[in-house]
Amino acid sequence: MIKFNVVDRIGRLVIDRPDAGNAFTTEMARQFRSALAAAADGADIVVMAGVGPDFTVGRDRNEPRTGTPFDAFSAVSAMNQAIASFPGILVAAVRGQVHGLGVGLVLRSDLAIGASDAEFLLDEVELGIPPMFIIEEMVDHLPAKHIFDLILTSRPFNADQALQLGVLSRVVAAAELDIEVEKLVAILHRRDRRAVLACKRYLRAVGKVPRDARAAFALVEQTQFAMQQN
Repeated sequence: MIKFNVVDRIGRLVIDRPDAGNAFTTEMARQFRSALAAAADGADIVVMAGVGPDFTVGRDRNEPRTGTPFDAFSAVSAMNQAIASFPGILVAAVRGQVHGLGVGLVLRSDLAIGASDAEFLLDEVELGIPPMFIIEEMVDHLPAKHIFDLILTSRPFNADQALQLGVLSRVVAAAELDIEVEKLVAILHRRDRRAVLACKRYLRAVGKVPRDARAAFALVEQTQFAMQQN
């Protein structure tokens, strides 16, 4: 299940189903969405991690089917929307197996530190399923040829390759993952929260601005931020 708590505006979102590789059920997707929705007002930083040796092996493919496919897919879509709407910094602590939906969660995080033993896999097409929720996010991170290579071949890729592809922010020794994540959180927590949140808002917005209009957009945004501090 999903566990969540906030202390001093730092949230901890834990995927807690280690006996099943932290596989996501539909209810877990709903719990995840609710946790991040609550975090929007109470936390500036949320650390996302899995219990046990794996981050998550993705969707629970053995989950009994209830309702329509639209109901199940809507839960995943709502979870992804909650991530997109979270105004703070979402940090992923990534270790072990990271499959399917798990790759999407890492891509959607703002910062992702991966253990050197992390192994990524997108095997949906091999199973006859087009991974549309993941492709939706991949197009903002990877060139089309990399996307096709990963999803059509279902070949696993390791932490170093994930770093080169832009899926991870950095790679650390497996034994150092928790320490390095806490160091990062401490740095973020010391920063002026207004500046941190403004950076995230701006980074999301500026990529949608035409290249020849970005200088003017930066001028306006930088000026508005300065004026708001006075």
